[in-house]
Amino acid sequence: MIAQPTRQLIGNSPARISPRAGTIDDIRREDDCGGDDGRGYERDETDRFHQLVDHLVADGDDHARAAGRRARRTLTEMVPGYTRQPVLHLTRPLNFRAADDACVLCGYWTCRCGSAGVAR
Repeated sequence: MIAQPTRQLIGNSPARISPRAGTIDDIRREDDCGGDDGRGYERDETDRFHQLVDHLVADGDDHARAAGRRARRTLTEMVPGYTRQPVLHLTRPLNFRAADDACVLCGYWTCRCGSAGVAR
């Protein structure tokens, strides 16, 4: 037979249970002293990824140095004679002109000095 939970009633309201964890003033923020080392939690999952990549790069440099060669090379060292395309290549020069189509008297595109219509 399964025992059914019972409710104690004081008057017409259920019995009040006192908090067991203490007051809110006793609870400190988790990020103040949390984490494995007590310095707080990691910012996000990219921190571990960056640590792994840094470790792999350092390990590769050590292996290359032990083999008597350099690990990192530039593009010109890997492919001699290769010329890279410029990052920003303008196909035609840009000409910035002043507002020479504006009215010569007032300087506005739509004339405000009394002439009719758009300035020419």
